[in-house]
Amino acid sequence: GAERKRLEKDLAGAQKERGQAQAKLSNEQFLAKAPDEVVAKIRERLVVAEAEVARLEGALGVLPVG
Repeated sequence: GAERKRLEKDLAGAQKERGQAQAKLSNEQFLAKAPDEVVAKIRERLVVAEAEVARLEGALGVLPVG
Protein backbone atom coordinates (compact mmCIF):
# COMPACT_ATOMS: atom_id res chain seq x y z
CA GLY A 1 0.00 0.00 0.00
CA ALA A 2 2.57 2.57 1.06
CA GLU A 3 4.99 1.54 -1.69
CA ARG A 4 2.24 1.85 -4.33
CA LYS A 5 1.30 5.33 -3.06
CA ARG A 6 4.93 6.44 -3.17
CA LEU A 7 5.39 5.12 -6.69
CA GLU A 8 2.15 6.76 -7.83
CA LYS A 9 3.28 10.09 -6.37
CA ASP A 10 6.68 9.77 -8.07
CA LEU A 11 4.95 8.81 -11.33
CA ALA A 12 2.71 11.88 -11.18
CA GLY A 13 5.79 14.07 -10.71
CA ALA A 14 7.61 12.47 -13.63
CA GLN A 15 4.54 12.82 -15.84
CA LYS A 16 4.28 16.49 -14.89
CA GLU A 17 7.95 17.06 -15.72
CA ARG A 18 7.50 15.27 -19.05
CA GLY A 19 4.45 17.39 -19.87
CA GLN A 20 6.24 20.63 -19.08
CA ALA A 21 9.22 19.69 -21.24
CA GLN A 22 6.95 18.60 -24.11
CA ALA A 23 5.01 21.87 -23.89
CA LYS A 24 8.18 23.96 -24.12
CA LEU A 25 9.59 21.91 -26.97
CA SER A 26 6.34 22.20 -28.95
CA ASN A 27 6.27 26.00 -28.53
CA GLU A 28 7.73 27.46 -31.73
CA GLN A 29 8.28 30.89 -30.14
CA PHE A 30 10.22 29.37 -27.26
CA LEU A 31 12.39 27.34 -29.64
CA ALA A 32 13.06 30.40 -31.78
CA LYS A 33 14.12 32.60 -28.84
CA ALA A 34 15.78 30.20 -26.40
CA PRO A 35 19.53 29.64 -26.55
CA ASP A 36 20.61 26.25 -27.91
CA GLU A 37 21.96 25.21 -24.50
CA VAL A 38 18.56 25.79 -22.88
CA VAL A 39 16.75 23.80 -25.55
CA ALA A 40 19.28 20.98 -25.19
CA LYS A 41 18.76 20.88 -21.41
CA ILE A 42 14.99 20.69 -21.85
CA ARG A 43 15.37 17.88 -24.40
CA GLU A 44 17.57 16.07 -21.87
CA ARG A 45 14.96 16.62 -19.14
CA LEU A 46 12.34 15.13 -21.46
CA VAL A 47 14.43 12.01 -22.08
CA VAL A 48 15.05 11.56 -18.35
CA ALA A 49 11.37 12.11 -17.50
CA GLU A 50 10.23 9.62 -20.16
CA ALA A 51 12.65 7.01 -18.79
CA GLU A 52 11.44 7.67 -15.24
CA VAL A 53 7.78 7.36 -16.28
CA ALA A 54 8.52 4.04 -17.97
CA ARG A 55 10.47 2.77 -14.95
CA LEU A 56 7.76 3.74 -12.48
CA GLU A 57 4.97 2.33 -14.63
CA GLY A 58 6.90 -0.93 -14.79
CA ALA A 59 7.40 -0.96 -11.03
CA LEU A 60 3.72 -0.29 -10.45
CA GLY A 61 2.82 -3.03 -12.91
CA VAL A 62 4.58 -5.71 -10.87
CA LEU A 63 3.15 -4.65 -7.50
CA PRO A 64 0.11 -6.57 -6.34
CA VAL A 65 -3.08 -4.50 -6.41
CA GLY A 66 -4.62 -3.74 -3.03
